[in-house]
Amino acid sequence: MERLPPHTSPEAFLAHVFGAKAVRDGKIVRRSLRDIERYVGHARFVREVHRRGFRAVENAGQMVIFCNRDPVRIVRATVFAGENGTEKPAFPDRNCRQFR
Repeated sequence: MERLPPHTSPEAFLAHVFGAKAVRDGKIVRRSLRDIERYVGHARFVREVHRRGFRAVENAGQMVIFCNRDPVRIVRATVFAGENGTEKPAFPDRNCRQFR
């Protein structure tokens, strides 16, 4: 991603983010929460994400935007004890949480 000048307007920032090839291809984009707050504001950015029907998650100062309408699943490693005390992995539908 090319660097934006500090005086970039909120509209230019949104056009830059959502004009990326990854967005057009239905992939993901990641942006710093600091930049989102600096250029456009968190609430306005989240409204734009939802207006487009996308989903997003925040972690470690970053926002990851899923630029499609597919469900998002949070995956966690869940292990159950087997019959003889050995570990047995959970079924895929039990170790994911799906958000729509």
